[in-house]
Amino acid sequence: MGGMWGINGDDAFVAESAGATRVVICDGMDPTDEFQRTRRERSSRVEYVQGDLHDPGTVERLGAFDVVWCMGVLYHSPDPYRLIEHLRLLTTETLILGNRVIPEVPGIDGACVFYPAMSASSRRAFAWMHGREAPELPGATTPFDRTPAMGYVNYWWGLTPSAIVGMLDLARFEVVERFQPEPTGLEIVARAVPGEPVVPELDFSRRRGELRNRSLS
Repeated sequence: MGGMWGINGDDAFVAESAGATRVVICDGMDPTDEFQRTRRERSSRVEYVQGDLHDPGTVERLGAFDVVWCMGVLYHSPDPYRLIEHLRLLTTETLILGNRVIPEVPGIDGACVFYPAMSASSRRAFAWMHGREAPELPGATTPFDRTPAMGYVNYWWGLTPSAIVGMLDLARFEVVERFQPEPTGLEIVARAVPGEPVVPELDFSRRRGELRNRSLS
């Protein structure tokens, strides 16, 4: 998930070389020329699905995988928990999740920051924390880009490590390993565990209402 921007499918080609029987990249952007060229040169069977992890139709089209790799995606979403629920639908065994994080808030587990609500002074503080990478974080350290239909270019949420771990737990993942190579980066290996989603499907209430209305008519 999200294996195109900046890496041109490199991780997918590594997985294929390691013996994976089916490898699929899903991203919202068009496949890059470099990815297309590498796939031809390697005679690769890596598939590319252009889609949105928020979209149940995309999740259904992708199917299920032993291993799901997702790096740098959650903070681009207005609904990161929904994405984790959808990652659980895709994952039969192992999720490898990487995300930019903010420091824990003392005394408040699971804290998050909604970047579109931040003031200019708050953004300057976040820019200091992220150092030389700050200009590359729209919405978090620079003004939120409100261009219609282009909202995913922004950083929407500053997530603490405890918030991400809590979301994984609620979505039926067990954290196996976690690495924090730098204060603003977190990588997690998680195992899918049995259970049913706590969040109903998006059309649940509508279908329930239609069924009730038919029974009363």
